Amino acid sequence: MKFMEREKTEQNFKPKAQIKGIVEPKLVRIISFIIITLSLASCTVLCILAIWQFTESDAVWRAVATFIVVSLATGIFTIVNEKLG
Repeated sequence: MKFMEREKTEQNFKPKAQIKGIVEPKLVRIISFIIITLSLASCTVLCILAIWQFTESDAVWRAVATFIVVSLATGIFTIVNEKLG
């Protein structure tokens, strides 16, 4: 008899998975990492090309500015997503 009572109470108190933020935080971190890595890699390639004078320096500064904007936007989105949860 006690076994059945214990089984009923265990079924009633199962913890539910908590969802934090608007989007799943692990997915946000993965996407943020990919975006920042791709931006950083492209900026690095453009800087190397600019050093060897295969591209104009104007393109490098635009790439660096784009990298900064994308990194800040991705970072802010990550922080806001974690705080809303």
